[in-house]
Amino acid sequence: MQIEVGVTSASSALQGGVLGYTLGLVNQSLEKQAASIPNRPSPLATGSFSGPPKVLALNLAIFTAVQGGLTLAVKRFRGVDDIQTNMIGMLGAGAALSLTTNLSGGGVGSAPGHVKSTKPQDYLTDALRTGVLFAVLNGAFMKAGQWFTGTNASQDIYYYHTNCMLTSLGLEKYEKNFRKGMLMDDCLTLLSDSALKEVRIPPGPRLRILHYISARKRQDATHGHQEFDKDVRVLRV
Repeated sequence: MQIEVGVTSASSALQGGVLGYTLGLVNQSLEKQAASIPNRPSPLATGSFSGPPKVLALNLAIFTAVQGGLTLAVKRFRGVDDIQTNMIGMLGAGAALSLTTNLSGGGVGSAPGHVKSTKPQDYLTDALRTGVLFAVLNGAFMKAGQWFTGTNASQDIYYYHTNCMLTSLGLEKYEKNFRKGMLMDDCLTLLSDSALKEVRIPPGPRLRILHYISARKRQDATHGHQEFDKDVRVLRV
């Protein structure tokens, strides 16, 4: 798992760094255009997503690396990819972004008219506040997405093969029937006409589903015999 988390963090950091550098170049271009405007308003205070290209590249690289790696680690540990898992990832990413911003020159008390604090407890407090804010916003957006789509991300891992089967048969609209009857992936080989009828799936789709499962059973059995025969031939040699 450590290697997988490391690779995910590294790839996420690379993507975040490229995105941050690109945004920094765009910011520079906009600032040059604004400088030519007479009586322009004073620039806003710097923040985590503003500044020169190298600063933005560093900020977003750390943010995406922590978010990607921590989310994956928590998902592997809990065995569930749900709202709580993603909120933990965003909590760590927001805290890391805050610390990076403060230590690199912006952040706590950096607004005009304020003196930037250098106390470690202020850094930690701001990191915790930022992490909680990111986590709450992420959780709210994911919850809203589930509400609009009528799906639950924490349940998808238990219905992955079921959803694939229904999609391949063009019967996606019956996913809710399977969920209502709690017919998860481990129930596929046990499905019967009466079980499908119990969750109110019409006769036609029932026959197609049962035929699909029967065909998969035969395919798996054939594959198993082929592997057995191969092992026997290897032993004989």
